[in-house]
Amino acid sequence: MKRSMFLGSILLVCLAGLATQAFADLTSLRGAAPVAGDEPPPPELQRVINDKENIDRTFKEQPPLVPHDNEKYTISLTDNKCLECHMKQPGKDEAKSVEMGESHFMDRDGNKLDHPSSRRYFCNQCHVPQIDAPPLVGNDFKSVAAK
Repeated sequence: MKRSMFLGSILLVCLAGLATQAFADLTSLRGAAPVAGDEPPPPELQRVINDKENIDRTFKEQPPLVPHDNEKYTISLTDNKCLECHMKQPGKDEAKSVEMGESHFMDRDGNKLDHPSSRRYFCNQCHVPQIDAPPLVGNDFKSVAAK
């Protein structure tokens, strides 16, 4: 009997504490600033540059930029749409796309592979498309190609 009364009193104290927390005037880490409910919509996506030519690199060792939109390309563990055009294939038309570099067919120990290395499989980690937009901040950077 004493044990059930003890547990009941602990439960009552906990419920009282929860009730006071529910009605307490709490402040957050951001202070008294309210959360904005009506935020403006995100800006519209810019038009991706779709060039027939390769885009010049701006610094040494820069991965080549993608001169076309790749938003809808599937890149997963089982499928990589980029490989349809950029994988080395005998008899493939050379003018249509740039083949993957030899570095993509090397493992971490420098051994040549007959397939792209798993470290180079997810193309959009390094290769990105460019959008047709003015620079956000002006600068006087000179690219490697300009020298």
